[in-house]
Amino acid sequence: MHTFPSQKLSKMKSLTDKTIFGLFIRCKIDVLKKWMPIVIGIHDDWELNLFDFYLIGDLPFIPHIDRRGKLCLFDLEGLIICPEFEGLFNQCILRAKELIEKGISGENREDFIKEFDSYFALLSNKATAYVSLPTNKKDIKIKFCEITNKPEPREKESYAEYKKRIENVSYFASTDPKDFNIWGHSCLTQKNGMYLYIEPPECIYPPNIFNDKLDEFLNKLLRFVNVNTFTRLKGECINKSNKIVLFFEIKQNQDIVNSCGFVIEHPDFSLNDKVELRSYKKITPLSVKRMDVNYLSSRTSFSSNEIANKTILLIGCGSIGGYVFHNLIKSGCRNITLVDNDMLKPENIFRHFLGAESTHAYKVVSLANYAKRALPGINVKEISEKIEDAINNHDLKIDDFDYIVSATGNHTINRWLNNYILENKILKTVFYIWNEPLDIGCHVARINIKDRCDYRDIFSADENGILTSDLSSYVKNGQTFAKTYSGCSGTFIPYGSTLSVESSILFMDLLRREISGRVNNNIIVSKKGDNYYFNKAGFSVSDRYVKQKDKFLEVALCDLRKDNI
Repeated sequence: MHTFPSQKLSKMKSLTDKTIFGLFIRCKIDVLKKWMPIVIGIHDDWELNLFDFYLIGDLPFIPHIDRRGKLCLFDLEGLIICPEFEGLFNQCILRAKELIEKGISGENREDFIKEFDSYFALLSNKATAYVSLPTNKKDIKIKFCEITNKPEPREKESYAEYKKRIENVSYFASTDPKDFNIWGHSCLTQKNGMYLYIEPPECIYPPNIFNDKLDEFLNKLLRFVNVNTFTRLKGECINKSNKIVLFFEIKQNQDIVNSCGFVIEHPDFSLNDKVELRSYKKITPLSVKRMDVNYLSSRTSFSSNEIANKTILLIGCGSIGGYVFHNLIKSGCRNITLVDNDMLKPENIFRHFLGAESTHAYKVVSLANYAKRALPGINVKEISEKIEDAINNHDLKIDDFDYIVSATGNHTINRWLNNYILENKILKTVFYIWNEPLDIGCHVARINIKDRCDYRDIFSADENGILTSDLSSYVKNGQTFAKTYSGCSGTFIPYGSTLSVESSILFMDLLRREISGRVNNNIIVSKKGDNYYFNKAGFSVSDRYVKQKDKFLEVALCDLRKDNI
C-alpha cells in the first residue's frame, strides 16, 4: 500500500460531513495489480468504531460500497473489537482489499441479492414506503397513503434546505384496513396502489446506485407480470393526478425475498404480449421498509411461522398468565383465546403485567386490548368466565386448540381440567404453570395423556385416595402461606412479579422444545429460587428443595415419586 503524507487534525470532517476523524491517510491500495486511491479515516474512538475506508475517483458499483465510496468492512453487530491498533488496522486493510477485489472480479456479486433492499435505499431521490406485504402472494390491489412531515427548522439550516425536507413524502401501504389504524394512519386519505409478486427464473440485481436507469430496471421487473392482471388492476390504481404506485415483492431463491416500489407520474404502458413502460414524466424509487407480521416477528427465537399458525388456549390471566400472554405475542403467536372471569384489582398491579389503567376491568379484555394496540395481526378472543363454565356452556371446545396452557396456579382447577381431558380423551398437549410462595421456586408441567402419567402423578395420596402432599413442592408439607388483607375475598399467596416472569420464561422454553419435536414424554421442569426471605419468614423447605443441587431440574412425571425418595 502506497501512502501519502498523513495529517493530524483536532477536528476534521470526513467525506460524509458527519464523521469526525482524529487522523486521515491518503494512500493507494493494490487491487488486482492496479493501484486504487483511497482515504482512511481513523477516529479517536477507533477501538469502538474501527476505521473508515473510502474509495475515491471513479467509483465501481460493487457490493459493500455506498454512494460516497465508503466500504462496509465488517458488521459491528456482535463483533468483538480487539484494542490492538497495528493488528486491527492491518486486518481492516486486508478486508478492504478483499472486498474490492471480489467486487471487481464479480466473485461476491451474489451479495447484491442479500443486500438488495439496502442498495435500493441508496438510490438518489428515493422515498421511503412502510409496507405490510400481504401473505397471499398474488398480484392484487393494495391501499396506500402519503405521509408528509412538518419538522422544526434546524439550527443554521437554510430555507431551501428546510423546504426540501418538508417536501419529502413517505408512504404507508397495506391490504389490511386494520393496519392503518394500528400504525396511526387511519386519518389519512387512502388510495389504490398495485402489489405485484414475481418469481423470476434468474436473479434480479439492484439498479446501479451511480447510474440508476430506473426505467430499464422497472421494465426488467414488469417482464414477469401477467399482462391481463396488470391491465385489470391498472384501471383501479391510476389516480386523478395520473400517477401510479407499484410495490414489488421479488422471490429470488429459496431463502431470499426482496422488495421495492415505484411512484410513476404520467406513465404510458404497452400492454401487448408483455407489460412495458414506454414513457413517463418522473419515476421515484421507493425503499420498502417491511411492516408485515411475518417479517416483524422474524427476529424472535422461534423459526419463521413456527408459532404464528398455532392456536393457543390460555386459562388464567393473573400474574403468571399476563406475562405468559405477553411472551407469546412477542414471540409471534397470533391466535390466542383467553379465559378468566376475574377483574384486575388495584392490590394486584405490582405483580401483574397490566397496570393501574386496567384496574376494575376484566383481565382478558385488558390483555386483548393491549395486544391489539401493541402489535399488528394479533387475533385474541376473550372469554370472561371460569374455565368450567366456558366448557360446560359450550362456549369453548378444548379440542379445537393446538396447545392448552393453564396459568391459574391453582391445583384444584388444574386437577379438574386434567380429569376433563382424561374423560373426553383429548389428545392435546397441556402446560400447567404455577409459582411457589415467597419466590422459593416455580414449575411447568407438560402433559399429553397419550404419554405415560398425568397431572394426578404430581401428588401422593393415602389409602382412601385423600391427597397428602404435592411431590413437586419446594415447601415442607403442612405449612400455611395464604395471606389476607380484606377477609376471605382478599386471600392470596405471596410472591413477586419477577417469579411470574421466570415461570413464564420457563414455559416459553418448554413450548419451543415442544413445537420443534424435542419433547416426547410428560415432564415437569422446576426452577429453584433463593430461600433467604422464605427462611426469614420462619418457613421450612421440603426435602426436594434440599436435594436439588442445580437451579433447574427436569423430571419425567412418572419419576417424580422417585425424585422425592
